[in-house]
Amino acid sequence: MQVDAAECELQRHARADDQRCWGYFPSLTGQPGIRTNLPACADFAAALPEVTAAGVTYQFNFLRLSLRCQSPEPAYHLDSDAATALTGDPATLYRRLVGRILLNLSTTEERTLHYLDLDISAAALTRQGCYVRAADQAEAARYAMRETIPPRSGRITHGITFVANQVLHSGVDGPRGHFVAAYGYDRS
Repeated sequence: MQVDAAECELQRHARADDQRCWGYFPSLTGQPGIRTNLPACADFAAALPEVTAAGVTYQFNFLRLSLRCQSPEPAYHLDSDAATALTGDPATLYRRLVGRILLNLSTTEERTLHYLDLDISAAALTRQGCYVRAADQAEAARYAMRETIPPRSGRITHGITFVANQVLHSGVDGPRGHFVAAYGYDRS
């Protein structure tokens, strides 16, 4: 299966990385420090270029694998685009819809999506690079909710859909990291 080959390819690179994390982000081709010559990941993306859920079609955006916990505490943010989550223009964030479906491809680890049950128009927000974050993470945490995405089992893959530029959210790893695929749309 393409997913297993992609996982092995990402694991090889993650083992050599200081952060023990590696991803395949085809929209960043040509950017400094980005390696997109990952044939198994490209095969995965070609085999499953889009996913449809509840009548909405999401395009392949990226794969990411980590061999250790990258984020034990949530850092709530809005995605500025679908392709990478952080390369969009924050100035146009509120004029677009950035939809996301996050699939947990790990066969052993759950993936937890933490989010805030909070209307972003009532929240104090701040820009940090291309991310828009809750200005006071501790205050925002009062509205914290979470959804656990079970591990993949054979051909059954679990995921979650949400509007990533209207829901303050954060992925949180277990001790052995994560393996996820992200699909999305970016509409004006």
